[in-house]
Amino acid sequence: MVKPEAFRKAADKFSDWRWRLSNLYWIIDKEGRRRRFEMNWAQEALFNQMHYMNVILKARQLGFTTFIQIFMLDASVFNSDIRAGTIAHTLGDAQTIFRDKVKFPYDLLPDGIKNHVPIIHDNATELMLGNNSSIRVGTSLRSGTLQYLHVSEYGKLCAKFPEKAREVRTGALNTVQAGQIVFIESTAEGQEGHFFDVCQTAQTKARTGAKLTPLDFKFHFYAWHEHPEYWIDPDGVAISDGLSKYFAKLEETEGIQLNAGQRAWYAKKAENQLSDMKREFPSTAKEAFEASI
Repeated sequence: MVKPEAFRKAADKFSDWRWRLSNLYWIIDKEGRRRRFEMNWAQEALFNQMHYMNVILKARQLGFTTFIQIFMLDASVFNSDIRAGTIAHTLGDAQTIFRDKVKFPYDLLPDGIKNHVPIIHDNATELMLGNNSSIRVGTSLRSGTLQYLHVSEYGKLCAKFPEKAREVRTGALNTVQAGQIVFIESTAEGQEGHFFDVCQTAQTKARTGAKLTPLDFKFHFYAWHEHPEYWIDPDGVAISDGLSKYFAKLEETEGIQLNAGQRAWYAKKAENQLSDMKREFPSTAKEAFEASI
């Protein structure tokens, strides 16, 4: 027989969203290993600072897609009648997100949870649960009403598929009512398009300290140098005069101080990224869009 105190502690844990996110779900990490999901610094920052409407400008490979999918999956498993959706710029990308970041974490949930909230229906694009909550993915989600919406790599969608981006703006974003949760995340892709416009408006509100309504986007920026994994042993890595000047300018104008390991990582990464480096791994939000002209 379960003691009342043990039952109370278990109930407290399972009612804590933060505890559930870092204890119940499993993922495949960057090295292809199965491990328990725990929020990294960027995911933790977004969790702590999120608003109803969130626009996220970021460096590559910080794990936001994984976090947002698990966040929405958790909301769907532990709440009835939830509708959550994800939009990617290709159907293949949407199905991959669904397979690896929704279905896989659900399948590895404790049996007790899955027995209580079983899968009623699933295919390559939708998971329908026994509590009448569902998660679906696609390139456009115009029908129905959503409580959670994630638009992945919206900058690329706006640049490469402007008609699809218009469908997102006029369709999917209108399925989410005031007070529900939206995540739009992307690297930068030029100084035009709806993603750029949303970022600019949200940055202006942040600079002026304007009070955000449930229909205003909150701006989030995550630079490459904030990521503790983005460094290498600097021994033997040559830093060009151009990069040395760039690093000096960052310190002088932005107060960004980079250690030798970070500078070495940036130098080697830039050898492959070339002119796309500032777009894919921006040091500042302004730089991200300027580099993408």
